[in-house]
Amino acid sequence: MDYNNTTTQGEKQAKLDTEKYLDQLEWDRVYDFCERLYGHLAQDISRWYDHDEVTFTKAQAQSYIAEELQRLFDEEGLGYDFQDGVVQRRGKRHTISQINKAEKALADQRLDAARRHFSKALRYFLDRKNIDHENTVKEAVCAVEAAAKELFPDAKVKTLGEFVGWATSSDRNLFPKTIGNTFTGLYGFRNSGEGVAHGAASGGAATAELSEYILGISASQIIYLADLTRSDEEPPF
Repeated sequence: MDYNNTTTQGEKQAKLDTEKYLDQLEWDRVYDFCERLYGHLAQDISRWYDHDEVTFTKAQAQSYIAEELQRLFDEEGLGYDFQDGVVQRRGKRHTISQINKAEKALADQRLDAARRHFSKALRYFLDRKNIDHENTVKEAVCAVEAAAKELFPDAKVKTLGEFVGWATSSDRNLFPKTIGNTFTGLYGFRNSGEGVAHGAASGGAATAELSEYILGISASQIIYLADLTRSDEEPPF
């Protein structure tokens, strides 16, 4: 249906029809509508008020839409954020805080592979349409493994397990063996968790809660490894 958006009646009818059809949508399709509203329906707008033309650019319209959608999400207590035109699953505040800090640490030019793995883990974690807990776990732990190898090339190791052995050896003592166990624990689950890497069904399922926990711990481990290489410098966050 075409609406005359220059008249009050046209705008009123468009609003009524929009509310009617939104009420008929499944909740996940409403999120699709939010993304489409931002990406495809926002446009340059020009109006005349008392002989003065007022213009809003598409970018301004999108900014307004994004702010209003986020406000609604927050008011309704929804577990999603609206960022860059996309509805994304929201993690716990601590998880998001650690992710943000890890991303700053991963800006280090040495951490190319780690950065790519961590970005993949985030995409799997935040994708509301195709949530993939198994690959969130896999890529998060791969990011830690890559960070260890890239930050400590002298270790000359192939796996995270080998790195922990090198780092906790008596002649190296980079960190205590008890701390090393936190690294090998996640590495072990990546290898044995159900559906994770080559894990068997008996290795335990990668649930939503567990995948977020491992993502947060992996972020913290990346920050810790980066800190070990810059003991005399201020952390990058």
